[in-house]
Amino acid sequence: MGKNEKILNENNNAKKTPAKGRFNKKNELLIILLSAALSFTVFFFSPMEIFLGNQKEFVVGFKHMLFPMLGVSLLCMLGLVLIFNLLLWIRQVVFDVASRLMFGFLLAIYTQSLFLNSKMTAITGDDAKYTDNTASVTINLVILSVILLLPLVLYVLARILPKNKVLNAGKGVVIPYVSGLIFVMQLCGNAGSIISADFGKYEKLYTSYLSYEPTMSLSEDENIVVFLSDRLDSLWMDEALKRYPDMYDELEGFTFYQNNVAHNTNTFPSIAQMLTAEMYKGTEWADYVSKAWESETVPKKLTENGYRINLLIDNLTTYSTVGQLDGQCDNISTCDNDEVKINYFGSGGIVPTMTRLSLAKLSPYAFKSLITLGLGSNLSADFVTYTRPMDDMLPMAVGLDSDLKYYDYLKEKGLTADSDKKTFSFIHLNGAHDPEEKLAALYSKSEPVNRYSTIRGDFEILFYYFDQMKKLGIYDNSTIIVLGDHGRAPVEIEVDDKDGLESAITTALLVKPAGAQAAPMKLDRNSELSNDFFAASILEYAGIDHADYGYSYNDVIENELHPDRYLQTFDFGGYGRVIYKALYKINGDARDFDNWELQEGHE
Repeated sequence: MGKNEKILNENNNAKKTPAKGRFNKKNELLIILLSAALSFTVFFFSPMEIFLGNQKEFVVGFKHMLFPMLGVSLLCMLGLVLIFNLLLWIRQVVFDVASRLMFGFLLAIYTQSLFLNSKMTAITGDDAKYTDNTASVTINLVILSVILLLPLVLYVLARILPKNKVLNAGKGVVIPYVSGLIFVMQLCGNAGSIISADFGKYEKLYTSYLSYEPTMSLSEDENIVVFLSDRLDSLWMDEALKRYPDMYDELEGFTFYQNNVAHNTNTFPSIAQMLTAEMYKGTEWADYVSKAWESETVPKKLTENGYRINLLIDNLTTYSTVGQLDGQCDNISTCDNDEVKINYFGSGGIVPTMTRLSLAKLSPYAFKSLITLGLGSNLSADFVTYTRPMDDMLPMAVGLDSDLKYYDYLKEKGLTADSDKKTFSFIHLNGAHDPEEKLAALYSKSEPVNRYSTIRGDFEILFYYFDQMKKLGIYDNSTIIVLGDHGRAPVEIEVDDKDGLESAITTALLVKPAGAQAAPMKLDRNSELSNDFFAASILEYAGIDHADYGYSYNDVIENELHPDRYLQTFDFGGYGRVIYKALYKINGDARDFDNWELQEGHE
């Protein structure tokens, strides 16, 4: 018998091995370890890594994540074990091909997660177009495709060249060994994160929430009302006024300060920084928020001086838990425990949402946008459901829905002037963030939907509020501020090997002091203002010493000061990860980019 004929007979005999002989320890070990590594990577290790690194982004606690994701992982592992055994029963070669493909898939997703996610972005509600850079997307996809197919290719070559020692080295051992190693490495990583995590810092108070109801009560004596319109760029406000000149009369007594800048280019940390006067210097997202609300915040100072505080602010970017606002917010309400239910498997629930996030993290860039489509910064909003309508509850994340809900509640309940204390209200609206048909329709359903009609529509909420104040006789003696937390999204260019802005970004600021003359809105292009002066200004309007908080608006306006103003840009380079990009110092007219100086260093 010839040598080649002998090899052929050996291969035929291997194919004809009875099914009973295939169910050996070597194959079963491969099945168990590969199934465990695959299932736990997708449904447990990756989701838990996302959760542990971004606890403040989720409205539920650790135990609500741990048990359902662990259960799903075990069920998936059991399912894979059964499928692999079925394939093994059908034929050895069928099992071999399937197991090699799944092993390649495990290597590919693990490689993507561990080494190739440098361009991963946070889910903020803005479009994250991973496919913009065709070269990096293509290279990424080619690398993962090679890794995915490599085990199968090596298997085919080993069958063609059965005597090749390199191709047949470790035959039957590599897959279970590497699968087990990947499992153990991720298990140790998760365990380390769990051990070091401070779960108490992010304790969720499911029955506590920010309520609209107390915010409807204002004072006959004195009120300070702040409307924060997200991303209200000063140039956009210019154009909105040009297109809708009726706004001048509606904004009676206001002055539009056109030479105002924000300190940051994103909602985080802008609003928390304005309300707490705690400057953000690049620390971890959640640590900054926690420290900021423990400082001498504006709400604390106002509370100490007899003010009732109403905060309608975004949970995901401004505070972590309702507990952080305790003692400095009077519109916290509570519902009964039996009215709160955790949504594990329903639409928008923990398991389907965390699985999508995991797949987004593990997938190549070519597929990330598709997987994350529809997910916004309030992606965990449906993790908790209520057994009764929560009409007075501010949604966890500010957006289109929260604006419309607030407007509906305001129209239904109306304002009163029966507060026994002076009030400070801070109301975060989605505002100019994105063109929204439903917001534009608040003013006119016939207008084309764009940035400016959206701004005009959202201002309809403010104008209704102002009309209510006027009917109550409290408009004139109230201080009202309308401003953006930041301007339009920055366009970055390379400046001397550094990331820089393409043009100046200014942020709208409109102020009506108590007792302002009843006249159409005025414009001020000269006063050099900044959102950094917000905290001191609020205290000054309240008659509280603001020396420890720096300049107020009036300090700069009345004394014609020319203070140094700063704007820093950020990028989001991963789930909750903030990357500093550039710092600018601004002197003079902020709308003239020649007055912007890119700083070499910063603290």
